[in-house]
Amino acid sequence: MKEFANYISDGIVECRIVKDKSNKIDIIAIYANKQTETITGKTVDEILNKKMKEVFPAIADSIFDWPIILSEAAMTSEHKIIEQYVVGFDKYVRFSVFGFKEDTFYIAMQDMTEKKETKRILLEKERVIRHLENEIKARANTDMLTNLYNFQFMNESIKSSISSYVEEDINFCLLVLDIDDFKKINKMYGMDEADNIIHDVANILSANARKIDVVGRYGNDKFMIILNNVDIDIAKILTEKIKKEIESYSLKFNNNLSACGSIVEYGGETIEEFIEKSEILTTKAQSMGKGIILS
Repeated sequence: MKEFANYISDGIVECRIVKDKSNKIDIIAIYANKQTETITGKTVDEILNKKMKEVFPAIADSIFDWPIILSEAAMTSEHKIIEQYVVGFDKYVRFSVFGFKEDTFYIAMQDMTEKKETKRILLEKERVIRHLENEIKARANTDMLTNLYNFQFMNESIKSSISSYVEEDINFCLLVLDIDDFKKINKMYGMDEADNIIHDVANILSANARKIDVVGRYGNDKFMIILNNVDIDIAKILTEKIKKEIESYSLKFNNNLSACGSIVEYGGETIEEFIEKSEILTTKAQSMGKGIILS
């Protein structure tokens, strides 16, 4: 296969499973074709005969242990396909894992980032075209204060994620956050300062969202993030990071910000039922106190 590897568009890597002194699994590339450089952002010389975690240190901070995921896929299946956003590559990649023999196996890699982003962009463009019939283009999809997506576009995005769930079996979750005591904040600091807080929270959410997520504002102090291609357990980890970022935001008089909300995983219901489920859970969280996020 290696003699043909440089004539195909996929990145091809032959890997060997290794273990360190503490018996932790890593993988070493013993062969890589030229196309691998485009996907990984590393030259073949930088990749060969080095452990994956050494070549891509960002993977160590990821919630996905890629050496273990790829090794287990190779050992348990003749041909396994995995699609996921990879922090180390900063790309959405399709891995085809196959050919396991004597602790070695092959990985074929395709960069799916553009395809995934194109789907979202097309959805946005379609809404812009429809909206131009009645309103100004700039107001079609975004909230004027935060520049996040507005409620209407978030609804369209949820429908798109539902389609991906039905057609491709891709899981997704919905995170809803509502700033605690926002009416008191507004009264205490004034409307301008409250708007600044809304804007800053929007920036926190945008900074912590992945490229494949969709962030929006759909109420005065209420925000929504569609967490694509994750189940509820991973969504909880991503949410905890966002929660800590919000709570580290300091207000005047040494008060801190917090938010209540909910995380729900889509399970086949209608969009109305799905959103209602998240709203009911958010209301329950608010009744329990500040900083509560239920799932």
